[in-house]
Amino acid sequence: MSVVSVRRPKLLTYKTLPRFVSHLVLLVFSLIIVYPIAWVVLTSFKSQGELFTNLWGLPRSVAWQNYAHAWQLADLGTALFNSFVVALVTTALVIILSALAGYAFCAFNFRFSGAILLMFVLTMQAPVPIIPLYVLLVQLNLTDTYLGLIVPLVATGLPISIFIFWGYFQTLPGELRDAAFVDGCNQWTAFLRVIVPISGPAIASVGILEFIGAWNEYFLPLIIVRSPELRTLPLAIQVFFYAYRTTDWGQVFAALAIGAIPMIVVYLLLQRLFIQGLTSGVAKG
Repeated sequence: MSVVSVRRPKLLTYKTLPRFVSHLVLLVFSLIIVYPIAWVVLTSFKSQGELFTNLWGLPRSVAWQNYAHAWQLADLGTALFNSFVVALVTTALVIILSALAGYAFCAFNFRFSGAILLMFVLTMQAPVPIIPLYVLLVQLNLTDTYLGLIVPLVATGLPISIFIFWGYFQTLPGELRDAAFVDGCNQWTAFLRVIVPISGPAIASVGILEFIGAWNEYFLPLIIVRSPELRTLPLAIQVFFYAYRTTDWGQVFAALAIGAIPMIVVYLLLQRLFIQGLTSGVAKG
């Protein structure tokens, strides 16, 4: 006589309850973050009439013309190009400078190194002095230029980026650099050939933070940019909203969706490295 075992459903216990609660909290936070993005995208495909009669439902007919009109009226092509130039150059400069500085704080014992690193950490929360910055840019004739946008963004992005690279380099074993020195490398070649190739998580973390920060920057272009040819995407969307406030709201949401797509793509491609870079210094710290 064979005995058939019946698998009982797993019930919540005091051991599994914390994990269930943590997953539930993460699910709720995910819905809070994802829902507004999904709503903006769905609303961008609705006509003006359907927007007010079917605010929360799926679009009954896809209004592709919202994207075409928003692209043309707001000159989003030029704005996208300007945002890409500012964001990419800013991100590249911040990665290069902060990686060098983070490696210097980690590999060299120079005088006041701890105090200088602490100063960078403290300036992460310091507000940007807008009026002195604007006066300085005017005196240097950097208003209405790419350089006038890039230099302040690089300066404000360096503190947290240096801290991320320093924390990541702290987790790397010192034997790596020692082996490179034995093979005839100096500090510069050891940094380029040994440290940089294995610093993908830190580079991705800094890259995502700086790219999104430069891409979303609104106030700095607002006070510096004068000509329409140099407007970045947030400024172009703001001008489009106030200049054509009687147009379809679907076009406004279409412009917002176009501006959000590059950030979402960058994060989805680099999210694993991003999380690794942010948590790399926790275990050793």
